[in-house]
Amino acid sequence: MEPFEFLLLFAALLLGVAVTDLVGSLHRLFAADRRVIWDWLAPLGALVAFLKIVTQWWVWYSRAIFVQALTWEVFLAVLTRVGLLFLMTAAALPDPRPVGETIDLRAHWRRVQTRYWAFFLAHWAVGAGVSLYMRTPNGALVSSWPSGWLIVPLTTAMMVLKGRAWQTAGLVVFWVVYSVQYVGQSLGG
Repeated sequence: MEPFEFLLLFAALLLGVAVTDLVGSLHRLFAADRRVIWDWLAPLGALVAFLKIVTQWWVWYSRAIFVQALTWEVFLAVLTRVGLLFLMTAAALPDPRPVGETIDLRAHWRRVQTRYWAFFLAHWAVGAGVSLYMRTPNGALVSSWPSGWLIVPLTTAMMVLKGRAWQTAGLVVFWVVYSVQYVGQSLGG
């Protein structure tokens, strides 16, 4: 096993747990059938979280040089970032409810939207810090500046603007961004 595979295997397992939680939550919603009051914001938030997980994995694979400069503190930051992504993902859909209890997805999103966006922003901020801190063995920055500088004002706005139209617009923007970000790119190069 290469050092890159070894060090990021733990982080990848945590992302797998996040996907498992997301799929399990979706399964519980479908199984609850008529007890669910459906709304689009929570499932859309779950879709954005899933796409963030997939793009996170994609970026890791494409940055094998990253491990050459990986230090203990940066590895802890990577794990912190994964933890934040898990928390964001877990917030998107409701936790298990007692049998017979109604599950209102609109009310759920109202309860968690600020937390969801705070985890979203914190995930990006830790990644931006790692990118600015990290250098390759030859001294070059791993990334000159993290892409996505609009994330700070957009996610801050989503934490403040509670309206359904704003929340929908923010989630759709990130859904589109994460859906097309790597279109046409392959893992082979």
